[in-house]
Amino acid sequence: MDQLRRLLKDQQGNVAVISALMLIPMLVLAGGATDIARYEAFRAQLQDGVDRAVLAAASLSQGRTAEETVDEYLKSLAFIEEVELAVDQVDTINSKSVTVTASYNMATAFLPLIGINMLPMSAVASAEERRSNIELSLMLDLSGSMNDNGKYPALKSAATSFIQAMVTPETEAYTTVNIVPYAGQVSLGSSFFDNWGGVRSHNNSSCVELYKPDFYASTINLATHAQVPHFTKWNGSADKPTLPANMNPGWCPSDNTAVTLMSNDADALISRIAGFQMYDGTGTAIAMNWGLRFLDPALRPQVQQAVAAGQINSAFLNRPAAFDDAETLKVMVLMTDGAITEQYTAKDPNAGVRTSKNDKAFYDPYWKKNIGADQAKELMNTICATAKSHGILVFTIGFQLRDSDSNQLKMKNELRNCASSASHYYDVQGLNIAAAFQSIASTIQRIKLTQ
Repeated sequence: MDQLRRLLKDQQGNVAVISALMLIPMLVLAGGATDIARYEAFRAQLQDGVDRAVLAAASLSQGRTAEETVDEYLKSLAFIEEVELAVDQVDTINSKSVTVTASYNMATAFLPLIGINMLPMSAVASAEERRSNIELSLMLDLSGSMNDNGKYPALKSAATSFIQAMVTPETEAYTTVNIVPYAGQVSLGSSFFDNWGGVRSHNNSSCVELYKPDFYASTINLATHAQVPHFTKWNGSADKPTLPANMNPGWCPSDNTAVTLMSNDADALISRIAGFQMYDGTGTAIAMNWGLRFLDPALRPQVQQAVAAGQINSAFLNRPAAFDDAETLKVMVLMTDGAITEQYTAKDPNAGVRTSKNDKAFYDPYWKKNIGADQAKELMNTICATAKSHGILVFTIGFQLRDSDSNQLKMKNELRNCASSASHYYDVQGLNIAAAFQSIASTIQRIKLTQ
């Protein structure tokens, strides 16, 4: 009995017993921490890979399928062969959205001691790139001064490159371009002029006289406006000087240099540019007015008429979009090489186009004064302010405007003030006007809605 009591009181070896009993829990805790650390490292790798993959897959410029892109971005994962991927892609005309779900069961090394053989993980990411619908008005000065210093061919080349950058197979579904060539006036072209109710007194061109209220109103009723007579100021004091190459007399351009509306056909737009000719005068305010009208949703009834007549693609029946439409980016680009001129009309509308001294100052019955250069600038400033108030992005280009010429220096300031900001004005002194157009195209393409 005494021996039994001594045995029960003997505590030697307890530590070993306790240690043996604690070995498995300690192993689970230490080894489990290692498994958890591995799990978190793998999960971070998986999520990072999925995040990068989905951004690349959702890019509208991505040429591969979403599945191919995701596979490419995740192939560097050591455990990719055991990852289950689900890739969902939704495409619209101007957007692409991609959602990627990646699932992986990581085998554990120590946690099986407590019955946990796998640790499941998942990574989910979604991305969308959405490009705004683009409505663009491009106003190009084709006055006779463009004949100087190689400006005319440089402009045509630059405008062609601009169209090629803006209207591509990828963008044509949501991009429309209005080209507004101008000299003293803007020709709507015989088709639009007649279809929209213009009152015709001759067939030489298709311009309408604009008055002060037309620069403040959303719509212009052609039926209440006179047609611009066929006349020119391209006359000497007593003789008729030889016209520059590619220039026709006339304050109002003929159909070869008329507007093109809501086109997404790059080849057709480029062909139109190639056929443009120079004319008389510099009616920049008038060009800006028409450029704005072609972006104004109030034009829709006329667009619908033009669609019915086959003049505009039926896909654009509901354009111009509302000014506050979140899906639409409206842009105006103005290029000019000279100061705004006074407005003129013909003394005798029935006289020949080059009848000497057949011009007179254009009288505005609402203003009750002639529209001189100052009034024309005021009208231009009105259009610029209205465009910007509607959220339209306005770019301006001064092409070889000289500081030494006081009128051209003033025009630089007018253009700078007209633009959406000082950085949206381009002062081109050489012939590299293409660089300005390329910069504008790049800026427009970067402005897109992304999520």
